[in-house]
Amino acid sequence: MNHIITKQKIPLSINLKYLIAIPCVNRAERNAINVIDKTFESFEKSGLFDSSIQFDIMLFESGSKDISYLNFIEEKYNTKKNIHILTSNLSLNGNSNTLRMFFHISRLQVNTYDFVIWMDDDVYVCKKFLENADRWIKDYANYSLFSSLYVPYNSAQIPGQPLNVHLANLPGFYGTCCTIFKPLLAKYVLPHWYDQHFEKFEYNPDTRFRDGLRKQFPKAMYICVSYPSLVQHMNIGSAIKQKTKVYKGHKTKNFIGEENDPKYYENK
Repeated sequence: MNHIITKQKIPLSINLKYLIAIPCVNRAERNAINVIDKTFESFEKSGLFDSSIQFDIMLFESGSKDISYLNFIEEKYNTKKNIHILTSNLSLNGNSNTLRMFFHISRLQVNTYDFVIWMDDDVYVCKKFLENADRWIKDYANYSLFSSLYVPYNSAQIPGQPLNVHLANLPGFYGTCCTIFKPLLAKYVLPHWYDQHFEKFEYNPDTRFRDGLRKQFPKAMYICVSYPSLVQHMNIGSAIKQKTKVYKGHKTKNFIGEENDPKYYENK
């Protein structure tokens, strides 16, 4: 626990390395719309691929029959050596593919990455997203089990703290558009992923993650979150449970906007 929640800011002089982990699927095979190319366009627009901050992107492809929906990466980003597509020989759903992601993270060598940025494949990000995320993470990510830069639920300002950090109730967390955690946390997620209760009530990956951690850390009640949100869900609907069912997505009301830069990295 002490290695996860140190309650200490990370010195600005330390260069962190991030893993941007994105589960993805050919949504056309599940009666939905592929927009991951728009997500990457937003990354590019934000300056992500020109950032001096170290990061890798891992796409956890869920075993789609046709993965040509990812051809744009080779066509447009073939010079980027830090984008990796991890395919599956099995056809996985949203839950089993996300479990595969956590299993992969749990087996990474220690210190490969300092933090994981778990994102969905249908998001927009703000200007200078990674620079702002890096500064926010250095300031606040050591104060809770995990944190989020996408906040569609209620949160509250912390008295005496800057406006850009809020507290939110951990039991109320949902939405994995931009969830921040240390790689060490992955091993605590695995044991409860297929909990009988989660299966009975068809929990999605976000709630399996949340409530699995609550079982491991029952005293954890709050998480630090950004205010405003640095990421927005496209909210076009998804189909992660059954091929014939399309679900309306959630959305935050406090996204700062693709065109706006909160400039957290300029804070003293």
